[in-house]
Amino acid sequence: MMIRTNVVPGRIARAGISASALVLLCGAATATPPCLENRSPDGDPYVYRSFEEMPCDTGSDWQQGRIAVDFYTAGDAVEADSHSSAKFLPDGSAVVVANRDSRTLAVFDPLTRNLVASIPLSGRPESVAITPDGLRAVTANLRDNTASVVDLLSGAEIAVIPVGTSPTTALINSGGTLAVISNGGSQDASVIDLSTLAVVRTVATGGVFTQVSVNPETAAYAFKAYGPALAGNTLVFPDALSEQTKLIDITTGATTSLATGVDPVGVAVTPDGTKAVVTHYFASRKLAVIDIASGTISATYTSPVDMWGPVTVNPSGTKAVVAVQNACRVVNLATGAFSSDISTASVNELYTSADGQYAVCVGFRGSLISYATSSWVKDLNNFVSTSVGAVSPAGPLAVQFSDTFGEDMVVMNTAGAGGSLLSAGPSGPVPEADRARTVAVTPDSLRTVVVNSHSQNASVIDSYTGEVTAWVGVDRRPGEVEITPDGTKAVVSSRDGTKLSIITLADGSKTDVTISTRADQVEISPDGQFAYVAVVVSDGVWRVNLNTGAVQGPMLATGNMGSTGYSFQQFSGMTLSPDGSTLVTCDSFSNAITIINTATWSVVKTLAVGTFPTVASFSADSSKIYVSNRDADTVSVVTNAGAASAVTATIVVGDGPYLTRATPDGSKLYVCNWFANNVGVVNLGTNTQFKTIAMASGESMDGLEIDPTGSNVYVTHGQASISFGGGGYSTSQTGSLRVISTATDTITQTIPTGRCGAMLALSANGYLAAIAQPWGDGVSFVDFVDCPADFDHSGFADTDDYDAFVQAYELGIIAADFDDSGFVDTDDFDAFVHAYEAGC
Repeated sequence: MMIRTNVVPGRIARAGISASALVLLCGAATATPPCLENRSPDGDPYVYRSFEEMPCDTGSDWQQGRIAVDFYTAGDAVEADSHSSAKFLPDGSAVVVANRDSRTLAVFDPLTRNLVASIPLSGRPESVAITPDGLRAVTANLRDNTASVVDLLSGAEIAVIPVGTSPTTALINSGGTLAVISNGGSQDASVIDLSTLAVVRTVATGGVFTQVSVNPETAAYAFKAYGPALAGNTLVFPDALSEQTKLIDITTGATTSLATGVDPVGVAVTPDGTKAVVTHYFASRKLAVIDIASGTISATYTSPVDMWGPVTVNPSGTKAVVAVQNACRVVNLATGAFSSDISTASVNELYTSADGQYAVCVGFRGSLISYATSSWVKDLNNFVSTSVGAVSPAGPLAVQFSDTFGEDMVVMNTAGAGGSLLSAGPSGPVPEADRARTVAVTPDSLRTVVVNSHSQNASVIDSYTGEVTAWVGVDRRPGEVEITPDGTKAVVSSRDGTKLSIITLADGSKTDVTISTRADQVEISPDGQFAYVAVVVSDGVWRVNLNTGAVQGPMLATGNMGSTGYSFQQFSGMTLSPDGSTLVTCDSFSNAITIINTATWSVVKTLAVGTFPTVASFSADSSKIYVSNRDADTVSVVTNAGAASAVTATIVVGDGPYLTRATPDGSKLYVCNWFANNVGVVNLGTNTQFKTIAMASGESMDGLEIDPTGSNVYVTHGQASISFGGGGYSTSQTGSLRVISTATDTITQTIPTGRCGAMLALSANGYLAAIAQPWGDGVSFVDFVDCPADFDHSGFADTDDYDAFVQAYELGIIAADFDDSGFVDTDDFDAFVHAYEAGC
């Protein structure tokens, strides 16, 4: 048995979690548990947010698994992953974006969205600032305790400067002579002389208010640190720990502390540097106006509703816009009058347009608010929820970038009522493959297709060499992938788009078929002629002819389907009987299943089952349907008899049943009891769960399959977590595949993968398992063939295997690392020859 990992380069309700760690049980943040709240009849995306006043305890750093892992990197493109901050050049000609995960600064032409430059950094940038002449950038590298200085003309990092602990924010004064790095962990600020590229002063500051947002669908996360701001050479610092806002002269370190209120968080400064506006988080409801020259509070106003932090102010300092829950309000800074809620949806950042007339909201809608009328003008986005943004100082232009819900760039014209969405699309250079979420393997195990949620594409991979043979663009927020029984085509759904993508695996060509939005589950007929696709907004199933590339027949209406929780935000399940005659959808929000006759393309029965049915499976002979009722903790046994189908038994299982698989002889059913974190074993003769097999504590299951012989059940499980404190955060993940013998119902082997998986796929011949891993941007392969010399996985060892190994060996690709030493050398050749001579 061999394990390999292939790295493929390459949505909103708030739920506060009062903890210093968000634990993603392979995709679902833990909290009582949120998957119970993580349901939506329309499949809407979610984000979990946790807020902390720092510093506090810091979690452990990410560590790789301990076993030998073969990495296959595909493509040489420098990526733009996890956008953390954006700034325009002073002339508006380009926008510079800090990318945390890929450790780069990406420079984009905002009008074309073309990548102008990708500048590698030594650290992970969390914030970027640009000098007034546009020649240099400074980044705060939060997890590296450094600041980087970058020459934007040459595209080179010219200095890496040690600063305090957990640097969160980079700022540059108006003269361009000094940079300030706010360090959340050490509660100080490092002042850097940009001529000598050295820290010339360290001044005490205070606590930094931070936020972590997580999308459970892809385990993507965003980290945000609020405040401070610079007014000339005065640092306006909201100290979240002392209930003060501090005015710090960065040239001398002299500090004036102002008692502005509990939980100061957001700061905005007028362009002339004379006035600062400070918001106070949530129940504090205070908004303070500070006269910077005199170092005094000129006004304090009480908001009628809780404020969330983001704030911006118009150039004259007469009005401010503040973010509240799922809305914004305009504040008259002379009178303290707050407008009513302006419907903007959740707002992550606020900026003022170059002409000073409008506030620009960073978020899903990209709303434009008029200072003059204190009212909504227009929504400019509605493409993707964005985390960071910037406005051009030279004209009516703004850019915004998504992070938790994709890696997209949105360009908007901010010219009032004439404003518009100019363009939007993926921000990373092609080819990219970000947040691998779903996976399928050809029946012969030779090819694997991985669907990458954030880069909106599919990667076609040679399963045994790791070579990516094609990257194929698909529609937005891609869902499940399935492969035809002859292994020639892959079909990919789209949760946010309207296209079903049919990919020819031999050459990577694609046909798009228009259906409707919120598609996810895909099944393919045994003859490979049809794809069946479930959609959860209009609640139905489409039939697409894969030979003609067209919809055939009407969409059949089902019960109410939607998102159901579990790991990585699953949708209501749909499954096809092995003989291809019966299609079943789980109508989770209707507590029923819909049974479809595929020959007549008609609904033959809607059958009530248990509470919140989520997934179903068939017996090997297609005679029975097993339906997991998540909230009833039961499995319904249904006879598959068309209109006469009926529930014949209800089996009590563990907490939160999810995936099920029956043995080929129909004697047992294995149940993934998701919330109980165990696998239940059911005697189908008595319809009772007689045993449970515990998984690793603190982890969660994301896949369950049974091999074609019925000898083994394979279960994947793991954990991904984000711990934040000390002004910053850290991440960690684990993952394993466990082998359960159906003869003894015990775990016979645990195979560490080192990464949290989102989906497990098993080839029809049982030779290969593939695990999609979002936090690795790739896939792990587990090879179950017991003959090491069967290099081409034909089932036996022959001269073809010898030729295939020699070719891989001569190319020096990692597949030829036969002794798992981590590199290819003559020892591998000797080891292969020894295995080849021994035979199978």
